[in-house]
Amino acid sequence: MKKRIGILGGTFDPIHCGHMIIARSAMEQYKLDEVRFMTGGNPPHKKGSDITPAEVRHGMVKSAVEDEPGFIADDYEVNKETYSYTAETLTALREKYGDAHLYFIIGEDSLMDLPDWHEPEVILDNCILLVYPRDDASDTDGLINERRLMLGGDIRKIDAPLFGVSSTEIRERAETGLSIKYLVPERVIKYINEKKLYTKEGQRSGETAMDEKEMKKKLARALKKKRYKHSIGVSREALRMARLFGADEKKAYIAGLLHDCAKCFDKEEQLEICRKYDVSVDKMIEYCPAVLHAPAGAALAEHEYGISDPEMLDAIRYHTTACGNMSLLDKIIYVADMTEPGRKYDGVELLRALSAKDMDAAYREALRQTLTFNIEKGAIVHPNTLDAWNALLIENKDK
Repeated sequence: MKKRIGILGGTFDPIHCGHMIIARSAMEQYKLDEVRFMTGGNPPHKKGSDITPAEVRHGMVKSAVEDEPGFIADDYEVNKETYSYTAETLTALREKYGDAHLYFIIGEDSLMDLPDWHEPEVILDNCILLVYPRDDASDTDGLINERRLMLGGDIRKIDAPLFGVSSTEIRERAETGLSIKYLVPERVIKYINEKKLYTKEGQRSGETAMDEKEMKKKLARALKKKRYKHSIGVSREALRMARLFGADEKKAYIAGLLHDCAKCFDKEEQLEICRKYDVSVDKMIEYCPAVLHAPAGAALAEHEYGISDPEMLDAIRYHTTACGNMSLLDKIIYVADMTEPGRKYDGVELLRALSAKDMDAAYREALRQTLTFNIEKGAIVHPNTLDAWNALLIENKDK
């Protein structure tokens, strides 16, 4: 007998009891052998929204399904570096599981939008669609019949108790200090409390929603091997300088680790990241595209790696161009990027020597070297870099 596999995909921010009810009802009604909870890694329909990092959301899913017979936390989409489309995921699962019956579980609202999804015909070719009703008043059967006529495929209804609370409402309750007991599985509540999710408390200086191990795992997937090694080197250099010059060591280490998190995306992808997270990009980026990964990286650090500290985000944002009012942490990341052990160029040893005794002198020399390099090769200098240099000259003149 062919195996029957249910797939319940979602952002799961957070996973809640409604998801569990739907999955269990589908399993019982359609005699599924298992239900795989597919945490969305980079859901394309969430552009412009602020969602919890994928590894953290997947951690909540793992907590929820623990000891639940037949329920499995699936990290396929979490481990993908590109946007996750259902058609692509189902095609991959079809190849993986061969002739197994795949049952893809969606809500009625999703069925309504299905014609606008990416390659809906591929979705229906690869699975039986199970639909959970929106409410008692909705004509789920009528909608199913409409979609069958429009798109074809095998579309069926799930008979399950209705759960009228969304993840958005649960987050809002948590953010305002209201209880989410009975709405979210107990293990997930414990996970949320441990990670300080959906609270201002979790946004204290230097704290992140993702621990260092999760962060490095995600970063290693996003970067080429050589770039990841560079990032580790910068984080260690930043930590060394933070200890020497009295900066926050954790902030320096994490900002150094993530400074290039958008580096291996191409220009269009970096621009898309900026659009997605509403980051304004000045017109000079067209002439200085090599610096685009810095603002894009700050956006990723905030929205996908859980960094909420403004000082850390600024250090990532200005690590390529500098700016007119650099903090100690800004200077450390700027210099660390140029002095990490893998760097080999004329002038790096002078910069390393200065970074061991005088942070301001090291920053001044790093900025001078950057300007000289760009001018000598006839490259356009970003206005932020000119502002940074002029600010130094003005500061020295006023002394």
